[in-house]
Amino acid sequence: MTSKNSFGELLLPFSSRDLRIEDAFDEDGEQYTRRYFSSTVSRLKLILDSYGFTIEVAKQNFATLKTEKLDFIQYCLESDGETFGLSQEDVATNFTFENWYQAALRYAEVLANGQYELDQFRTENLSIAEKILLDSLPYGEGYWGFTDVEFNVWSVFRTLLDAFPSEMDVILDYTDLYESGWCDEYPTEEDYDVPKTIILTEGKFDAEVISKSIELLYPFMSKFYSFMNFSEYKVQGSTNFLTHYLKAFIAAGIQNRVIALYDNDSAGLAELMDLEKLHFPDNFRILHLPNIALANNYPTLGPNGEYCLNINGQACSIELYLGADVLSNDGKLIPVHWKGYNDKTKTYQGEVMQKGLIQSKFFNKCKTPENGNQILEYDDNWTEMRLLLNCLFNAFAPSN
Repeated sequence: MTSKNSFGELLLPFSSRDLRIEDAFDEDGEQYTRRYFSSTVSRLKLILDSYGFTIEVAKQNFATLKTEKLDFIQYCLESDGETFGLSQEDVATNFTFENWYQAALRYAEVLANGQYELDQFRTENLSIAEKILLDSLPYGEGYWGFTDVEFNVWSVFRTLLDAFPSEMDVILDYTDLYESGWCDEYPTEEDYDVPKTIILTEGKFDAEVISKSIELLYPFMSKFYSFMNFSEYKVQGSTNFLTHYLKAFIAAGIQNRVIALYDNDSAGLAELMDLEKLHFPDNFRILHLPNIALANNYPTLGPNGEYCLNINGQACSIELYLGADVLSNDGKLIPVHWKGYNDKTKTYQGEVMQKGLIQSKFFNKCKTPENGNQILEYDDNWTEMRLLLNCLFNAFAPSN
């Protein structure tokens, strides 16, 4: 990845909240201003995975790149015979993704420790993958075993992150670039901008809940998602309206990724049954709120009194994902009230009672605690919301 007079693609996994400009001291004790972005391995892995740069995708790309490498070696053999001591057969047999992956992890750690003199690692027992990597590092003619034309920086970078502990800091230092005049001191909003995934929900409260929860639990993910503005434009919400908006987006040829998120209740699942008959573009995903353990044995109220039942697929609206603390009143979970019967799903439709109270308690809960996200990280009352958000983050993973 190269760019001149701009940050180019470098800021894809970063936002302005990751920017640090502070006084520092060099090796000679001279003070200077350091400019850098700071994140962690776990955060960058989640970002890149959600954006589609998964290990599985890297594996698929490897197969294509390997074919191109074999063609290049064959070309060299037929022209001047210079193939860096490798034969096409050697590479075809031994240059596998797993071998390349293990070699990449090893030398990523070596380079991260500042060991740029790699000749000490050249031995007769090197595997083909190790030989290819060493011939390209750190300043060779290739990039981690491939040429710069083939190189996908984020796929390889995502792979290399597996070599390091989850909470290890990842630093993008641009001090020298700025001092040499190659970029501005402060990135513009456009520098941070990325195509957003649009999340369509059944209503205004659903969108507010998910947006606020991302900002609280995974603030580094917030720049990747946008939501329909129900309030400003007086947009109507319901299960049927969600389907209407979904079809309108498809008909309009929207190029952004789009997730349509239905409730995990009888009405939502009935709508999904109808949608199964339709074909959707690759940039669309149709999901429902996930099953949760809290709903496996939840109090319900019907004609025959109060019973604890499994309400997954029958009565799980967004309120059921706000935490047991929000769903409780006077120490007891607020029950679900059974309503009409749904012929399509052959189940009853339920709705949690006292929604106004639940929603008010959630907004109070969202007021950032004194210690911020350190408390939220270990708070069991965010378990269901974390599960929901990770379903959204992984919506476009290859297995989905």
